[in-house]
Amino acid sequence: MEELKINVLLISPVESYYVRDYNISYGIAPPLGLLYIGKILEENDIRVNILDFSAELYNQQKLKRALNSVDIVGISLVSESTNKSKEMIDLIKEKDSEIPVIVGGSHCSLFPKKALNETGADISVQGDGEAVILDLLNVLNGKGEFSKIPGIYYRVDKNIRHGKSAELIKNLDTISFPARYLVKNYTYGYAYYPKVKKGEFTTVLTSRGCPFNCSFCSRVAACMYTYRIRSPKNILDELIEIQNQGYKRVAFMDDSLVSNKNIANKIFDLIIKEKLDLIFYVLASRADSADKELYLKMKKAGVISMKFGLESGNQDVLDFYNKRTTLDKMKNAVDLSHETGFFTHGTFIFGAPFETKKHIKKTIDFAKSLPLDLVSFLSLRYMVGSNLWFKAVDEGIISEDDYFVLADSNKNLALFSKKEIDKYCRNALRVFYLRPKYWIRLLKKSFEIDDFSILKSFISNYFYQFKKQIIRFKNISEKGSFDSKEFEI
Repeated sequence: MEELKINVLLISPVESYYVRDYNISYGIAPPLGLLYIGKILEENDIRVNILDFSAELYNQQKLKRALNSVDIVGISLVSESTNKSKEMIDLIKEKDSEIPVIVGGSHCSLFPKKALNETGADISVQGDGEAVILDLLNVLNGKGEFSKIPGIYYRVDKNIRHGKSAELIKNLDTISFPARYLVKNYTYGYAYYPKVKKGEFTTVLTSRGCPFNCSFCSRVAACMYTYRIRSPKNILDELIEIQNQGYKRVAFMDDSLVSNKNIANKIFDLIIKEKLDLIFYVLASRADSADKELYLKMKKAGVISMKFGLESGNQDVLDFYNKRTTLDKMKNAVDLSHETGFFTHGTFIFGAPFETKKHIKKTIDFAKSLPLDLVSFLSLRYMVGSNLWFKAVDEGIISEDDYFVLADSNKNLALFSKKEIDKYCRNALRVFYLRPKYWIRLLKKSFEIDDFSILKSFISNYFYQFKKQIIRFKNISEKGSFDSKEFEI
């Protein structure tokens, strides 16, 4: 590519519905999508700056200052951030209407044309931005035509046109590793694990997409119904780079890291052979992939924590969610994780359309029967692009413009209102955590691995989850007092 004298600003917007309940101590991961793009640009001598408003409070003045001497702006767009992104794009155009704004990300892969109408951006990228970003900049620099670039939607006067169909990158190993140094001024740490020092925590994706299709999840549609896996050697090379950059803790963000046992075994064999000195967290694991030999290997490689999407203690609810697993398999996975010495996190969902109080009680009892170190009880969310969301739209229950939909009897999506489900979630947390047996087990595990940072983090998270539930409850329900006994199961 011919050298371009271009300054690019990449922005990760905060998801608008989290603004009131935001704290940089919790749940922050670097914007890998933008860091992949940033690396490609820097490799071509294009100056890049990143603003991550999911890791700091949104500040209009800071955005305005960052726009000085900027030629192009790129924004990573998820469905819930469309309003905030429009606000930022309006500000950008107010400062300089000639600055081209490109949006990409999961929302653009789902609704590439709609993304332009909603935000006022100039160009929308469907699919892998790494595949087209340099061609886009060439056209913006007067060389080439938009119509020849696959997967983009763009404005011509007042009309929206599009190029060829999106072409995804088949071999993910050909993509350069993310430019993590572009966000070195931010502190990242995951909500369920210890808060770490600046520059010590980062994340890795070993694949794109998911081979499964849980009905509440949008991953399959957002990744355009493909599942692509990186080679174990390529993943190892990135981990070596991460260690050389001074990182200490790494979270695997994939939905199905250990689902392919052959690949997973090769990854952790290489980590052990290379003797990497990193601590790993697995943030999503399927229960039906549990394997004692693999878990022991992961432990040896440095994995200390496993997270399972368990969802329910009822087989009929699991089947409704298309989980393709059983209660026995889930129990086996959690037991095996605990026996291996992992800190084990399980997430549960309340609000399936037919879910009764008996279902909820059974789920709570099931959670209590498992040796879980951390739990989350959440309202069922109709994620944009999920099968549940598309079905609700097709049936006219919700609008295709509804991007944050929770299970709610007032919308014929559940047997309980949002307020009631929130209260059930809060009560479930209280019932699970306020047990001496739980805290004794957690303290014992901390002694066994000689790491009390996890224990302190879990205690902090315990109070954080209650705070989050209370704030969210206030935001979505009418004012009034709450008697927890009313919603005991």
